[in-house]
Order: sequence, then C-alpha cells, then structure tokens
Amino acid sequence: MTTLQSDLEAVTADMTASRADLVSAVRRLTDANLESARRGGWSVRRALEHVIQSEHLYATLIAALRGQPIGQQQRPSCQGRPVDEILCLLGGSRTALLAALEGVDDESFYSIKRLGHEEYSVLSLLENVASHDREHAGQVASILASS
Repeated sequence: MTTLQSDLEAVTADMTASRADLVSAVRRLTDANLESARRGGWSVRRALEHVIQSEHLYATLIAALRGQPIGQQQRPSCQGRPVDEILCLLGGSRTALLAALEGVDDESFYSIKRLGHEEYSVLSLLENVASHDREHAGQVASILASS
C-alpha cells in the first residue's frame, strides 16, 4: 500500500466515523427538534444546512486544488424539509465530496495551495470535513440539551 492509499484510507475512515455520529444524532431528531435553537444561536435545521452547504464547498475546493473544472456550487436548503429529507441531503453532499476525490493523485493530495486567504491541501480539507461534522454533531446535542 502506498502512502497516498494509506493516508486516504485513514482520513476517509475518520470522515465516515464522524459522519456516522452526525447521522446518528439526526436520526434521533423529530421534525419539531429541527427548530430548536439556543438563544442567539442557530437552529438545529440551520446547523445541518451549514454542514451540507459546507461539504459542497469542500468538494468545490478539492476540484480547484486538483485543477479540475469547477461547476456551480451547490447550496441546498433545508428550509421546510423533514428530517428524512435532510438525511438525504447529507448523503448527497458526501457523494459530491467523494466524487471530487475520484482519481486523486499523490501530487494533488499533498500539495498545499493558496485558495483565497488560506492554504490547503486535499488532505487538510478532508481532515477539516471530519472535524466539521464532529463540531456540529456536538452543537446539535448541545442545542437539544438546552431546549
């Protein structure tokens, strides 16, 4: 196994585990829970919409880092959608991200490039994806605990 294969497998496993935790939290929600929010903070629905839209952005950034054509960025809305549809949107954003990785090579996986005011590699973006899911799974749990 190459270093690329090993690193890709490890970061993908981390993304899968963090998404499973988020999906598990979402599956326990009722549609009414989606409107729960802490005072001065996002609702559960808005936090999940942010995760979905961010993952589509990560897919776009991966394409940019790989020098691939960048299509229209997806910004799906969770407004008015029930829990089961939000779960489908989470699945769709993950599918888009994984599609952006297809055929990734060593150079584009590890090369650090400037995008806007930040520097990323495909590897660092994927690490961010896993961390982002964990962050917002915790946020959802915190919102529900305070409701």
